[in-house]
Amino acid sequence: MMKIKYILLSIPFLLFLSCGKEKTKTIDLSGTWHFQIDSLDRGVSEKWFDKDLSDTISLPGSMAENGKGDDISVNTKWTGSMWNDSAWYKSPKWEKYRQPGNIKVSFWLSPNKVYTGPAWYQKKVDIPEDWKGKAVNLHLERAHWETTLWVDGGKVGMKNTLGTPHDYNLAEYLSPGEHTVTLRIDNRIKDIDPGVDAHSVSDNTQTNWNGIVGDIELRAMNPVYIESVQLYPDVAQKKVVAKGTVRNATGQPQMTKLTMNAKTSGDAGILESKVKEMQIDTVGKFEMEYLMGEDPLLWDEFDPNLYTMHLKLESEAGNHKKEVVFGMRDFKANGKQFAVNGRPVFLRGTL
Repeated sequence: MMKIKYILLSIPFLLFLSCGKEKTKTIDLSGTWHFQIDSLDRGVSEKWFDKDLSDTISLPGSMAENGKGDDISVNTKWTGSMWNDSAWYKSPKWEKYRQPGNIKVSFWLSPNKVYTGPAWYQKKVDIPEDWKGKAVNLHLERAHWETTLWVDGGKVGMKNTLGTPHDYNLAEYLSPGEHTVTLRIDNRIKDIDPGVDAHSVSDNTQTNWNGIVGDIELRAMNPVYIESVQLYPDVAQKKVVAKGTVRNATGQPQMTKLTMNAKTSGDAGILESKVKEMQIDTVGKFEMEYLMGEDPLLWDEFDPNLYTMHLKLESEAGNHKKEVVFGMRDFKANGKQFAVNGRPVFLRGTL
């Protein structure tokens, strides 16, 4: 009787496709920022992006860990809803934990401070002379959650995502010299509602904090660059399909040559290069098939083989490189079971 070997995987492994590492110059913006709470939501109408903010805060970080916001009390309005009728609000045995100075909430995580609404963050940045003519990007990792950006009082735009970085193209805004970057961060549930008691914002998981807790940096690249790339492994066809975007910030059409080359860990195995030439006016899309050889190494939990796709974009404006780590794996339903590379997989999840 044939034995079937099952794989036990966690959900994050199944979501894994690729991650990119970009070759860039950077300015780290972590540290002290000017700051001001906007509890009445007047900052936009009063043009706070044109004034100096009155307080300071340390980023990366949240308002709560910086001691900014409101004290917890029996009147605190929580983002979560399922425990609002809890006995904590009325039971005599919890009465001593409802007193000012001794608040201890039994059904939520209990940060020292809570705040829901807009808050403003501001920092002066000095752009070096050798960044002249470069494409400059502001990268905000794990901003929570809606950000609106002004540079020197001019509005750049707004981003509203919970699970991906907020990236702003500032090529038109940052010339060499000093500039003022102002961010308005709003953690209210508005147009994007993740649902009642969603773990991305609810008080019994990470809480609905306001701030930025990941990398905060300016990135300078050549004005013709690879903006994004995604890799889609196809195990059956022994290939990878690359889809991406190239951006041209020179103001003139550019002829470009894009070269892709996959290597195994430690560059032990090097596959044949694939080249594509294209003219880019401002933004160009590309799609390329890359053959992985007769016997590509497959990824699963027991043999987590990885490749690195090296991408190089050449133009008269200079070269730009990007690296994407990926695994060759196929995940699909096989009858009533899920399978990784044709092997049955048992999934276990919670909540």
